[in-house]
Amino acid sequence: MNQIQTSPVQISRRSFMVGTSAMASGGLALGLNLLSPSEALAQSSDATPEIGIWVVVKPDDTCVVRVVRSEMGQGTRTGLAQLVAEELECDWSKITTESPTPGQNLKRKRAWGDMSTGGSRGIRGSQDYVRRGGAVARMMLVQAAANEWNVPTSELTTANSVISHAASGRKTSYGKVAAAAAKLPVPDMKAVVLKDPRSWKIAGKSVKRLDTANKLNGKLIYGIDLKMDGMLCASVMDCPVFGGKLISFDDSKVKTLRGVKAVVRVDATTVAVVADTWWRAKNALAQLPIVWDEGPNAKVNSAMIADHVREGLTAPGDYAGRKEGDAINVVANAAKKVEAIYSSPFLSHTPMEPMNCTARWTSDKAEVWVPTQNAEASLAKPAETAGLPLDKCDVYVTDLGGAFGRKGGQQDYVAQAVNIAKQFPGTPIKMIWTREEDQTHDYYRPVSQCYICLLYTSPSPRDR
Repeated sequence: MNQIQTSPVQISRRSFMVGTSAMASGGLALGLNLLSPSEALAQSSDATPEIGIWVVVKPDDTCVVRVVRSEMGQGTRTGLAQLVAEELECDWSKITTESPTPGQNLKRKRAWGDMSTGGSRGIRGSQDYVRRGGAVARMMLVQAAANEWNVPTSELTTANSVISHAASGRKTSYGKVAAAAAKLPVPDMKAVVLKDPRSWKIAGKSVKRLDTANKLNGKLIYGIDLKMDGMLCASVMDCPVFGGKLISFDDSKVKTLRGVKAVVRVDATTVAVVADTWWRAKNALAQLPIVWDEGPNAKVNSAMIADHVREGLTAPGDYAGRKEGDAINVVANAAKKVEAIYSSPFLSHTPMEPMNCTARWTSDKAEVWVPTQNAEASLAKPAETAGLPLDKCDVYVTDLGGAFGRKGGQQDYVAQAVNIAKQFPGTPIKMIWTREEDQTHDYYRPVSQCYICLLYTSPSPRDR
């Protein structure tokens, strides 16, 4: 089985140029071609005719499916490719995928739609329109063959990237008619009739995942693995208490250590050491004298938090911002009751891959390479942090080594990376949190206590 390019970080500049040249000479592109993440993105309109946005058909019959949802281990990329391939009726062994960036999506007036992935909605929320994208591509390829043979499209059938005309015995492949198909008008996606799921041969079936081999052989590039020419690495430490701030640090103690390039203030609460390797940055940071103002929460502990939520179960009045009925008095006056208290602590998301982000900043452009569940939110953050318009920023989404929601709504780690990169113009900075930092500065599942009571307001007949 052919393996996919799992993310933009695996496409070299040379392979990009070779690929676009090939498609210009005889391919169908329904979308954009992507450069290596170490290069600025360029639209392929100068080299390859664009029709639609979801599929690229190369002369060798390779079908490249565009996927805008994040892959974090559940198989979202493979599932979406299956849906497109089903309607396209292509050869599954020649399927590959690639991901448009949120910057490209913005330039296309969000043609690819929502680029977030969470709540088990990656496939459910986009299955309809990606299937239509595959169906449109098949219709255009069939029309190109029909025009070449001067026969009605109704006389043609498709299967495994081959178009057949039973009456004359003629056959052709998708790759051979792709260039002609690229010149045709794009059908109305909303008017496309999709296949009956009962006839599916690829979608909804058990197939080999497109990313398994590269995960096993180590070729898959997660955000934490990214390497770029001239890259420096950063380790960060935020104030260990929420609500606190960074007062000062003494960089003289570590700035002469091997590999250390600088110690920098990241923001009001965070300091970072930048070095030639992350391990050296981490070790230097551990030795850095830091003065924190831990703020009003410095003395708060787990016991105090537990007491606070426990008090809320019986506190009079509007204790938690919500009051319905008079449960406290009803429970107190019950003739008989069966009660229990259930508790849950703060819980960290704890993805296997800690928070990380690589950023490169210049005065007129900000780029980040990041494992994110929400590419568009990750695009907004460097624009906000760098003070640049959105069209001067872009995000290259890598595979995620777990997330569970942490890499979606909150983009604090992206802001940190950009703030560090601003102090090293033009240099890629890969920032990685330690496991301790990841545990300390998560956005936790809330702590809670719940009181459940079954009660009788008068004695039951059995008790009399």
